[in-house]
Amino acid sequence: MTAISLRKAADKLSLWPAAVNVLAAVSAVVAVAAGDTTVALFLALVVLAAVVRRQRKTLRRVPRGIGGAGRYLTSRFLLVATSAALLSTEGALTPLAVVVLLLAILIIAAEPLLRTLNGMAVPYGANIPGRLARNAATFPYGWLFPLNLLIVLLLVLATLAPTVLVPVAAGLIVVSLATVAAATFDVLRRIRARHSFQQDLPQILEEMEPVFYIYWHAPARSAFQVMMWLPYLERLGVPFAIVVRTVGNFRQLHRRTEHPVILRRSMSDLDALIVPSARGVFYVNNAMRNTHMIRYSALTHIQLLHGESDKAASANPITRMYDRDFVAGQAAIDRFDTFGVPMPRDIFRIVGRPQVENVLQARGPIGELEDRAVLYAPTWLGYQAETNYSSLPVGADIVRTLLERGCRVVFRPHPYARRAPELRQACREITEMLAADAAATGREHLFGSVAESEMDVVDCFNAVDAMISDVSGVVGDFLHSGKPLAMVSPRAGAEEFVEMNPMARAAYVLVAVDGVLQNLDSVMDALTRDDPYRAERERWATYYLGDIPRDGYAQRFVDVAREELGLTDD
Repeated sequence: MTAISLRKAADKLSLWPAAVNVLAAVSAVVAVAAGDTTVALFLALVVLAAVVRRQRKTLRRVPRGIGGAGRYLTSRFLLVATSAALLSTEGALTPLAVVVLLLAILIIAAEPLLRTLNGMAVPYGANIPGRLARNAATFPYGWLFPLNLLIVLLLVLATLAPTVLVPVAAGLIVVSLATVAAATFDVLRRIRARHSFQQDLPQILEEMEPVFYIYWHAPARSAFQVMMWLPYLERLGVPFAIVVRTVGNFRQLHRRTEHPVILRRSMSDLDALIVPSARGVFYVNNAMRNTHMIRYSALTHIQLLHGESDKAASANPITRMYDRDFVAGQAAIDRFDTFGVPMPRDIFRIVGRPQVENVLQARGPIGELEDRAVLYAPTWLGYQAETNYSSLPVGADIVRTLLERGCRVVFRPHPYARRAPELRQACREITEMLAADAAATGREHLFGSVAESEMDVVDCFNAVDAMISDVSGVVGDFLHSGKPLAMVSPRAGAEEFVEMNPMARAAYVLVAVDGVLQNLDSVMDALTRDDPYRAERERWATYYLGDIPRDGYAQRFVDVAREELGLTDD
């Protein structure tokens, strides 16, 4: 079990809410039984402080959804009871105060109901021709939770100035009630819109006439898997739609494309997608839920994946369930034999890597360049120990050596890299090192949001003269540049690493044993000065990326895709 999953399990078993509830109950008991207003008030404020601290992220964001509504209900009810007892002890429990206290209970009780309704108003579709989608709240009613917390605070403090604070709390309660009413109306409209869309989807799709679907299910921060293929699928020149399976995936994509994005959460929801115009489905990963779509045998199912690498996932036996596997070059086919996975040969179509069409060639032999820039692009932790290829544990040493050699550095870690605490710390150390060096030397390093968001991976390739990476899809694409590259072996010696990862034959292998780099200086000399593998690297580029003219990758993909979808004569 990973550190992340252990932490999540610990959060689920947390006794924190129970402890806060007990403390709130004690404050109420002290106020009623002991009549000690000072101690009861102090305990009540401690409870409120604990709730605010626990929900500080929610309070900072104030989301457009319902936010923290429904959290710490018992504690807040007990705090209202404490307020009633304190006001009674001080003789300030007026009719207005009683009404305000009852309404406070009402607005707090309304939160879980509104939260439940909001959970039913999930997104359903975006960029649908002729349809105005209601995928999000029309106003930020996430303010309800902090507003109700403020009302409880005013009621707890009411004994200090009841003639002032009780009327103020009453005014805020009116605002809260209005928010609940408006939010409920908005949620019901969204639920109704979603229900209408569900009923009308078959007709909508028949009018849209999509020829194919891009089917996608993936973890957070995975939109790159789809986005890298969109420009080339668009060149097929026919209507299509993107199908996602979770709200999270929908939110990742629907604002990043103008193409229809449709959320289908259950297996039965997928039935509506089968319309006469649909001919095929493209997949960009091997997600488990791909099996839900592939059962429609009348469609042609085509696996694209999202990179060309020697990772075990690139030779997954699951690939056999697709009708076609589009691969970059012969290496991807041979990889299945290497991993002992028998495959029918007619499943493969070599299409090159259209994504490299804009990758620039080297400025010249790297040893002749006065100013050298190196891309460090480490991968992530992986889901299992055998798929952990990340060099980030030694990344700081790699970057430090590059700086000592006067190189400019572009640092672009895998989008998943910061999921693991140890890799997140390594990323932080590297970015701090680059920022400090830039300030001290004036070298224009690229890192953070610039290298990871504002620039795409091809921009990073074109900004450098060499690259250091791991077993990763970026290595295959970088080969097209003809520039020198190094790969880090995190567990094995160079010979064993090359045997297990044939793409390393085109790279200088940097060996890390027990977190210590073994041949750093010699690899850096080859990478940034001598480059003895230049000719060998060009040969392997053809093997991995296909024997296709440099300006023909994209057209080759389009031609093969249209052929598989039966569009050649259209």
